[in-house]
Order: sequence, then C-alpha cells, then structure tokens
Amino acid sequence: MRWRYRTLPESAELSACLRDLDLSPLFAAGLQARGLTDPDVLERFFRSDLTNLVSPDDFGAEMAKAITRLRRSFEAKEHIVVLGDYDVDGTSGTALIQGTLQRLCGHYGFTSEVMLSDRFTEGYGLNGRNIGRLMSMRPNLVITVDCGVSSGEEIARLKSAGIDVIITDHHGLKGDYPTAAVAVIHPGLSTKGDLPAISGCSVAWQLMRGLWEHNGKHSPDWLLRDELDLVALGAVCDIMPLNDPANRYFVRHGMKLIEQGRRTAFQVMRDAGGWRKVNTYTLGFVIGPRINAAGRMNRANGAEPVVEWLLSADPQRCTAIARQLEEFNNDRRREQEESVQAGLLQLATTPRPEAYRKLSVVQGDFHEGVVGIVAAKLAEKFYQPAFVMTATAETEQTGIWRGSARSVPSVDLFRLMEKHQQYLVQWGGHAMAAGLSIERDRMSPFFRALDAELAALPGDSWEKVRFVDGRLTESSLDGRFFDSLAALEPYGEKFPPFVWEIEGKVTRGRVIDRPGNPKAGQLRVGDREYPFIMWENADQLEFEQSRTFFGVWEYNEYQRAMQFRALGVQ
Repeated sequence: MRWRYRTLPESAELSACLRDLDLSPLFAAGLQARGLTDPDVLERFFRSDLTNLVSPDDFGAEMAKAITRLRRSFEAKEHIVVLGDYDVDGTSGTALIQGTLQRLCGHYGFTSEVMLSDRFTEGYGLNGRNIGRLMSMRPNLVITVDCGVSSGEEIARLKSAGIDVIITDHHGLKGDYPTAAVAVIHPGLSTKGDLPAISGCSVAWQLMRGLWEHNGKHSPDWLLRDELDLVALGAVCDIMPLNDPANRYFVRHGMKLIEQGRRTAFQVMRDAGGWRKVNTYTLGFVIGPRINAAGRMNRANGAEPVVEWLLSADPQRCTAIARQLEEFNNDRRREQEESVQAGLLQLATTPRPEAYRKLSVVQGDFHEGVVGIVAAKLAEKFYQPAFVMTATAETEQTGIWRGSARSVPSVDLFRLMEKHQQYLVQWGGHAMAAGLSIERDRMSPFFRALDAELAALPGDSWEKVRFVDGRLTESSLDGRFFDSLAALEPYGEKFPPFVWEIEGKVTRGRVIDRPGNPKAGQLRVGDREYPFIMWENADQLEFEQSRTFFGVWEYNEYQRAMQFRALGVQ
C-alpha cells in the first residue's frame, strides 16, 4: 500500500463555492479528485431536486414507444409478465414495476405477475433455458428488468409467437440492441447523449414515471418519492457512481425512507437487526447481502420471495421472509468461506492447473451462488482480475462451464472481455464485474488472451494506492469540519469517504477477539479524544505511542459519536 497526497487546487472559484455551501476548505482537494470542481456541478451535486435530474423524456422515442405499448396493454386488459434478474438491482426494480402495476390493474382490469430467472437451472436474464417457462405464463407483454439487452435471439422468438417485449436494462451494450423489442429503455440510448451510469432499478423507475410524465402529467408522490428506497438500494448494491448528482439524490433520499421504516420489509429487518442510522454500508453490507442470498442459496424458488417481501405490508409475512433471508445469508457465509479457502489453496498449489501473470483463475466444483463473491475476494487479495469457474449439473453433457469475474479499477472488465467474446457462449456485465459461460476447451486460450493484454499494461496499474485528501490537526476538528462530513454523505463508488492524515496516539487500547486481532481505543489528538478502531493491519499499531494515522471518520452508532477508522499507520 502506498499513500499519495492530493494536490490542493488553486481555484478562487472553487473556494468561493465552498464558502457559499458552508463547507470547510479542507475538502477542496478531495472534491476536485472526485470530479467536483466546476461551481455549476457542485451546485447540482448539493442542491439537486427531481426537476434537474434524469427524467423519462431523456429516453426519447424509445420511452414514447414503451408508454404507447403499455397503455394499449392496459386498455386491452392483457397479461403482463415482469421478468427480472435475481440480484438486488433486479429484484428491487422488479418489485418497483410490479408494485406500480398492482396499483393500476384494479382500474384498468389487466393482470401482471413476476418471473425471476433461476440462477442454478437457468442462469442470468432471458435465455434459451427459461424462455419456455416464460411462454408457459402466456403473457401478451413482457417487461424485462436489469436484463434483456443481450437477449436478441430470445426476444425475436417471443415476437414470432406474438409476445411483445419492453426492455429496461443498464448493462453494457454488445453491438446493436435487440431490434425485435418494442422498445429499449437504456441509458446508452438517450437522446441527450450519454446519461450518467444509473442502476437497473432506476431505469425501471423511469419507465413507470413515464406513464404519467410522458403525457405531461405529474407522477404521484407514492411513485416519485416513496419508491426511492428501492432505487437507492439498487444504486448502492449495483455500485453506481455517487459522484453523480442523480445517484446521490436517489441514495440520499432513499436512505431516509429506509431509516424511517416506511416499507414494512425494511422496518422488520431494522427492528430485528437493531440498526438505527442508515448509510450506504447498511444498504451494501446489511440489506443487500441478505437479498442476494436468496438468489444464491435458495434452490426452491430462488429470489422470488424477495419481491413478495418488498411489496408486502403484512408485518408477520415480512418477518417470516426476513428470517428466511437471514438463514440463506448464514448459509452463504459458510459456503463463501469454504470456497475462498479452496480457491486460495488452488492458487497456492504447485503445480497449478495453469499460471497467469496478471490474472487469477480458479476452477472446480464451487457453489454457483458464491462464485462472484469468491472472485471479489481473490481480486481484492491479489489486486488483479479474478475468474472463478464452476462445473454445473449440465457440464458433463454440454462441456460448458459457468463463471463469475471481478476486476480492479485499472481494468475495464467489460471492454476486455468484449475484445475476446468469440471464445464465449454467453457473457455480460460491467467494468468491475461480469458473468460468463464457456466451453471447457476454450478456457485456456481465452484466459491466455486476456492475460497477454493485462501483462502489457503499465506497471503502476497493479499498484494499490490510497489517496490522502488532507492533513488534520487538533484545530481542524471543529464543528464545521464534522458538519461538512455529514453534508457530503452518502459515500460510495466514485465518491469514497475522505481519507485523512492525523497525528496522535491510541489510549485505553484493547485487542478485539476477532480474526486479524483488530484494535480499538481512544485516539488522542492534542487535548481531545475520539473513538478509534483499526480493523486491518492492526499489528502495526502500538498503544500509547505517538504515530501518524491514515483513515476515515465515520459515525459509531453504539457510542453515538464520530469515530476514526484507521486504514494505515506510520
């Protein structure tokens, strides 16, 4: 780990803007590094509302076609199937659309139901393995959520059977979008040029807003405001950039709704978990993993209970499903730990199946529900892209393996795989994460091709660097500084917590009985003391010794005070 200091910008305009926003000038270098230097951008970032963010009209003719087809479906009393992905973004978006349709079906007389692809027997999105099940539901119209742009063949088959499809998706486009679809609602097809990276749930929300706003009406508050909890959940769990004003607005306001317990599902989970203050950690590491665990571990009906849970107003039913999700998550943790250890052992074994220079590849009989998490752990540990490949029940017959991949900031995984897609049966994803299916005989040439490209990247691509946003002293730690920290929330992708250098010593220290032996205590800075925690590399810390710390400030809910979480020490 190397610490690199941000350069303080010399901008009178930025300084004036920070004064106008009542933000401490200590944040100038960090804001510049996060892409927020222009006063107009900063103004939108801190003072946005729904009138100057992404709107249904930004999707142009595709939105018009989608709304026209939806209204025809309503008036003809047709049957609509909402087909979603099994992860957090897909299930939250599916619940948002299905909840909206349920409010409207009593008036119009149409019907709607949900179908989520089964991770184990069908795989991601609309494909050849689940199109039969979809057609057996006898829909007149299908709305995809967080999937669809890679399913041109299946959509053409549905069209030939008289079934129309509206795609809502945000995944990378591989060539042309499916021309057989009635409409494709996708940020990359905006008439305003490239829209910001928004989640699949957010795209689904735009479609539902279009039912009113495309015709010049105002969306009802229950859609425009109250559904932001789902939009926030999808944005955080699908790692959307929070330096964008739209995502920031969605997440900031959605978190407030979750904290208030406006949705019964979140209320019962909050009460059971005992958490009070909601932040992006709550969404990404408390709620999200429990939702994902259903699709990963539940072989009976996959992630479908999640949609019921998100839509139900019955506290007893929500509590029962929340307990199921907790059990699935516990199963996921056990399976994940076993798989991570197996992957590490395989990479450490000599001779390995095949060694690569800038790629971690493991293959074996891994649980399909945790391969993505295992890949993320390996990518983090070795700081290079990681692929985890597993045999499925059909592998012996088909010779096809499935896998999941995770990347590091210096490598756009989607673009890398796109260059070598000729080796793949099926694939899709983002810059940092992807899924794939590949024939066994093609794995080695595929991974060798990727590895050759990665090995040609500059050496600093593989250097883990943490940036320091500024230096703090005792006098820096005033009310304005901590008020600025709160005003800058939420933190997340592309807008990480600000990292600070500070000198002090840890008093009243103790070692926590957990793996890695983290340390806690009180950080004394001059005459002041603050709660202190160091989870990683805690062996470098000596109590009662003056040291230079690098870390972030965060709210300690238990102590109800701001806490310094150390990331490193010198």
